[in-house]
Amino acid sequence: MSRDAQQGLSYTIPPEKRAAYINELMQVGFEVIDFGSFVSPKAVPQMAESAKVLEGINKEGSATKLLAIIGNARGATEAAAQNKVDVLGFPYSISNTFLERNIHSDSSKVLHVLNEIADISQSTGKQLRVYISMAFGNPYGDEWSEFIVQDAVYFLASRGVQTITLSDTTGLGTPELIYKLFKTLLPRFPDVELGLHLHTWPDEALEKIDAAWKAGCRSFDGVINGLGGCPLTGYELLGNVNTLQLLQYCRNKNITTGLDETRIQQIATAYLNFDMLKS
Repeated sequence: MSRDAQQGLSYTIPPEKRAAYINELMQVGFEVIDFGSFVSPKAVPQMAESAKVLEGINKEGSATKLLAIIGNARGATEAAAQNKVDVLGFPYSISNTFLERNIHSDSSKVLHVLNEIADISQSTGKQLRVYISMAFGNPYGDEWSEFIVQDAVYFLASRGVQTITLSDTTGLGTPELIYKLFKTLLPRFPDVELGLHLHTWPDEALEKIDAAWKAGCRSFDGVINGLGGCPLTGYELLGNVNTLQLLQYCRNKNITTGLDETRIQQIATAYLNFDMLKS
């Protein structure tokens, strides 16, 4: 996830350098790369000129799909018009507070927007992935329960969304809760790919990954070197799950990933942070 690694930076990386970095990631076997977003550059200036980034990405010889985050129908239309974009990613949330912070919406308006985006993805042949932010707790005082999460998954699945990612945006999820939610949801929605997106302290990551895996989750988001986080939460950036930790977990459990781990390690060493990519 290149976008989530960069959106909290204090500077903007030039589009040609962002494209060069993503081109390296395209060659290691990832299923999907979250390359950028079609949202207002005033909201997330680090993601400005995502269309120019796309121009520089070479998909030839790679099976990796490109995902673009969008926050409304306008962004979905713009992203869907890009031939290189395969997946539209929408940051849904069961928290009214975070909907307002993140995409200037609320629980009533977001349902209309989601229906519009679903129609756009269907009519253009793009896959739709919906992230349920605050899936493991709410730090803002909004109502939260496991049943609210279940209802959100049911609502999305009933509208044909087949890829749903539970997101722990502020690091509230415990291994116990992560296990319980996936153990409950996976049998109830066998036709939905349920994934996990974690913002977490590095020393807590492996235990949370293990909980999700044991519950049956097989789709995990990661960022090389664990960079990033969401700058719109109002909380300290915890960072994303480090892709190297995910690979470590898979090695420990003898899980085959099909990824070029040697090349990933080389990229991780070369890009310990993004300072070298400054303009």
